[in-house]
Amino acid sequence: MTGFVLLRVRAHRLLLGAALLAVVLTTTVLAALTGFSGSIGNAALQAGLRERSAGAATLTVSGQIPADHRSAAEQAVHDAARRAFDGLPVTVRRLESSGSYALPRSLQPPAARGGDPDLTRFAALDRSRLTLVDGAWPKAGRPGDVLEAALPQEAAKRLRTGTGAVLVLTDRLAEKTVRVRITGVYAPVDLTDPYWALDPAGGRGVQTVSFTTYGPLLADPSVLASGAVVAGETAWVGSADFSGLDTGGIAPLREAAARESQRLTADTTTFGTTVNAVTGLPTLLAQTERALAVSRSTLLIVAVQLVMLAAYALLLVARLLSTERSGETALLRARGGSRRRIAGLAAAEALLLALPAAVVAPLLSGPLTRLFAERSALSSLGVRLDTSPSATVWLVSVAVALACAAAVVAPALGARDGDAVSLRKARGGTLPWPVRAGADIALLLVAGIALWQLQRTPEAAADDAGIDPVLVAAPALALLAGTVLTLRLLPPAARLAERRAAAGRGLSAALAGWQFSRRPLRGAGPVLLLVLAVAMGMLAIGQSNSWERSQHDQADFRAGAPVRVLGVGPGDPERAARLAAVPGVREVAPAHRSTMDLAGHTATVLAVATDRLADGMLLREDLADGSAARLLAPLTSPVERGRDHLLPAVASEAFMAAAKAKPGDHLELSLDGRRLYVVVGRVVEDLPTTGSGGRTTDAAAATQLPEDGGGVLVDLTAVNGYLATTDPDARVAPTEWWLTPEPGRADDVAKALRERADAEPGEIVVRDAIAAELLGDPLGAGPHTALMAAAAAAAALAAVGFAVGSAGSVRERSAEFAILRALGAPRRRLARLLAAEQGVLIAVGLLVGLALGALLARVVVPLVVLTGRATRPVPPVLVELPLGEVALLLAGVAALPLAVVAAIALRRNDPAVSLRHQGDN
Repeated sequence: MTGFVLLRVRAHRLLLGAALLAVVLTTTVLAALTGFSGSIGNAALQAGLRERSAGAATLTVSGQIPADHRSAAEQAVHDAARRAFDGLPVTVRRLESSGSYALPRSLQPPAARGGDPDLTRFAALDRSRLTLVDGAWPKAGRPGDVLEAALPQEAAKRLRTGTGAVLVLTDRLAEKTVRVRITGVYAPVDLTDPYWALDPAGGRGVQTVSFTTYGPLLADPSVLASGAVVAGETAWVGSADFSGLDTGGIAPLREAAARESQRLTADTTTFGTTVNAVTGLPTLLAQTERALAVSRSTLLIVAVQLVMLAAYALLLVARLLSTERSGETALLRARGGSRRRIAGLAAAEALLLALPAAVVAPLLSGPLTRLFAERSALSSLGVRLDTSPSATVWLVSVAVALACAAAVVAPALGARDGDAVSLRKARGGTLPWPVRAGADIALLLVAGIALWQLQRTPEAAADDAGIDPVLVAAPALALLAGTVLTLRLLPPAARLAERRAAAGRGLSAALAGWQFSRRPLRGAGPVLLLVLAVAMGMLAIGQSNSWERSQHDQADFRAGAPVRVLGVGPGDPERAARLAAVPGVREVAPAHRSTMDLAGHTATVLAVATDRLADGMLLREDLADGSAARLLAPLTSPVERGRDHLLPAVASEAFMAAAKAKPGDHLELSLDGRRLYVVVGRVVEDLPTTGSGGRTTDAAAATQLPEDGGGVLVDLTAVNGYLATTDPDARVAPTEWWLTPEPGRADDVAKALRERADAEPGEIVVRDAIAAELLGDPLGAGPHTALMAAAAAAAALAAVGFAVGSAGSVRERSAEFAILRALGAPRRRLARLLAAEQGVLIAVGLLVGLALGALLARVVVPLVVLTGRATRPVPPVLVELPLGEVALLLAGVAALPLAVVAAIALRRNDPAVSLRHQGDN
């Protein structure tokens, strides 16, 4: 039995070698995708919690704890942190502070001494988070002594004081004074450390809201415990080591964090008061689950398409192998071999194909996963993947290898007596019966319904952190439907080729046209493989490039301008001049932002100095049917409508829908309680910086807010002129400033602004920083690397299938070519005949695949490119199909088939051998 199987394998080693190559390639790529999906999920989860979202992944507890409860409170916080992080290694740090004290007036500029005093407070800080810049650390003091404290470096610079100074501080409530000697100057080791979330100034040493507060003054913990200073708030921050967390632990960790924060807030007995326990971990993990679902869906979309292509390639090879063995099978049946025994032989051969694939694929998945990471942005992001094959990878490899083996043995298992008919005797001019019955039209309808459903409910892609089967199946169904429809094009194309060939005078063209018209479906299998490969590659190129373009578009929309400065506290009308003096700033446009209720919707009212923004507003032209300058130009001139004095406005479609208005209608706006009457002259799809898509981070965009009412844009100068006609004091001050830097100077401007003493955290919005954050998301960037790898695998599978199909076609017609050679046809002319026939098939496959891929990319890509929150990007996705990459795809898919055709056409065969075999038959 074994010897006979090996003899059969040897007799058809070329076909079985092609089948083995296809099985190993398919199994390896799918195993690599499985390993990549698991490792990128774990790595992205850990990196996000440790770095990108470290602040939100903490547990903070704060409150004014009575002295007799502090020991119990300390222990309670440590215990709760261990439970909140579900047993992960935890570090808890404390910041204990005093009440507020007024600084001496002598430290203020003379012009400011008549106003509010500057404030400070004492604090016992974790000294592992600090570095001593000058002097010495403060020591414990004795009652009645001058207290020792260290001053933050930035505060010392601003107050023009330092080591050795003695300050007299005044308690704001009791008017008691405290003498403090500055023993040193300190600075934070890392301002991005979550520990500084406990400090209202964020570790920067200075905070300005209504008052300016300097500090905190670092004191020995015994000073705050002794009662020498007014008691203040005690705060703790707990953080975990997430290096041992994987995606399977997300749900338990999310539930534990939410449960413990609620329990701490309700525990007034232990703390002696009500404490505030806050953690962003449940929300962060929920967002991560949705991002994981989107990432896995993207990989599954690719995997399903690859499985479909591999299955067709293997079935094509298996059908050709069954045809090659038709005589052998008939002989075995004539000598008493049962169908079961013959199917068993085929199954044994198929297992010989599956076994190497099942063993090799997991071993190759690790190197391929590393290659995916190196060829993507993951390596530059510092994401390190675990590339060792997991149990899931081994399981997937075995399952895929067995499925491929089943595809190879399927024709033998389904064969019945009388089925082994040579393809030479079969008429290929009619369509397969499923196509004649309308299966292709039905498949097209199913694909259309799936795409329609996907368009209606994109958020289902990550409902309950699961994967939407419609999102995964819709692209594959559309691809399959378009490919099958290609079969209907072959008969008309064959008739056209016959007419064109008949009009010519050459033998090669005439024979090629005649063969193609007589059996148009003979080459259908290889052609469909090429169509699938090209269309799949086009989808991969379109999805990858469109995703990247979408991240840049989202960054433009969120920022609104290359650099935007958000105001803190009351509007400052003088700030525009200071910002304009920053090196590299070409123009500054003051703006005032507010919200208003619009029939239950929250709408954004944005007043901007539009005459200074025309060149700096980042607005995609398709959103406004033109440039930003053209959109903003009419806003500076008020409109007179009879006795009404109206302001021109630009509104988004969402705003107009919420207001139930149309262009030209008069609307009443509320701008911080001031009434404005406007006429909407232009309606755009979306306005930058408005709505959920305009929030500067994914975390902010995911926050649940009242239903979005869109936005409306007016000119700030026109608004203040309008308000001054009724009340000169009703002018609105800017709350933010939109900066237009000189070309190439945006990073320099942002750096200069962040280094200014009056800069606040989160105040500087930089378009390039937002784009880098979006593009640097491992769960977004990682899967799109796999898209190109899958496209390359598809091209290889198609090339193998086409080569096998071409070789089988030539072998099938060997007797025909032998007769032509015996009749005197030159070898060169027959080579041209083969090249013409196969070249036509390759050209048809490439052209149809190109057209189908371009069409599907335009239809499918906008539906499957989602944000990490499983929502449609704002602004909508524009499909990108770079011509260079498309040309490279076509060349890659066509290279091997053309090489195989050339090799077959130039191969020298002895016509006498073929004629002898024909005579024997």
